[in-house]
Amino acid sequence: MLFVQHLMGQHSPLTSQYLFNGLLINPAYAGSRDALAANLTSRHQWVGLEGAPVTQFLSAHAPIARRKIGLGMIIYNDRIGVSQETGVFSNYAYRVRFKKGKLSFGIGAGFTMLRSQLTTLNLQQSTDISFSANTLNALRPNFSTGAYYYTKDWFVGLSSPFLIINRYTPSNDGWSISQSKGDLQPMLTGGYVFKLSHDVKLKPTTLIRYRLNSGIQADLSTNLILKEKLWIGASYRTGDAFVASLEVLPSPQWRIGYAYDMGLSRLRASHMGSHEVMLQYEFGYRIRVKDPRFF
Repeated sequence: MLFVQHLMGQHSPLTSQYLFNGLLINPAYAGSRDALAANLTSRHQWVGLEGAPVTQFLSAHAPIARRKIGLGMIIYNDRIGVSQETGVFSNYAYRVRFKKGKLSFGIGAGFTMLRSQLTTLNLQQSTDISFSANTLNALRPNFSTGAYYYTKDWFVGLSSPFLIINRYTPSNDGWSISQSKGDLQPMLTGGYVFKLSHDVKLKPTTLIRYRLNSGIQADLSTNLILKEKLWIGASYRTGDAFVASLEVLPSPQWRIGYAYDMGLSRLRASHMGSHEVMLQYEFGYRIRVKDPRFF
């Protein structure tokens, strides 16, 4: 009664294998694989904690018009507690070729469907009318934007994956658009591939998120690439988790990945870590891609 603390929940869907879920963080990533690429990812965060986030992603993108334009689509489903969010986004990227790399500008547009099973909550005051009914299928538009420059050996990207933030008010207002600029979450990504030998490469990368209310959070990662067939990775998400990952490429088209997050926050005593699995396939890889891509 004497102290009030403002708590902020998880803001947007999270993935540890973000390099190959590029459309989720930057629409300018569309077409950058220079092949029709399809990706399916499933993430179960904080296993053992009731109401923990469970997320699925399905994405596809490809270059068209002599590779100057990239088109993509992503569908995701994110469930946290009694709330569920389903999003469908289309992405457009225009790519400018330079001598040693490409600069891509992207925009995304789509919608999210928001719903909450409020009547399933265990309330101390069962007569609270704010939670007397469920919210079903609140449809809201959303947009994204970004830029992405990449060469064979390194890349850098800047994006804002969600330009409109929806908040739920337990009253007659329901879902509404947030007017706070502090809810925006710009992201900066970058990485470089070091060639240690003919068969061994090292790829450090980073993803930095900024939000006014919670500050900066960074994913600092590195991958050891063996004969372009096996990727062994480790990363640190500031204040949140250590991540171990393993990716296997049985052929140039297929990529199979797994990541495990070991929690570091005060929630770690209540869960058994996070699991993420990924499956990616690239159509026409041998025809369209002359060199293997490492991001």
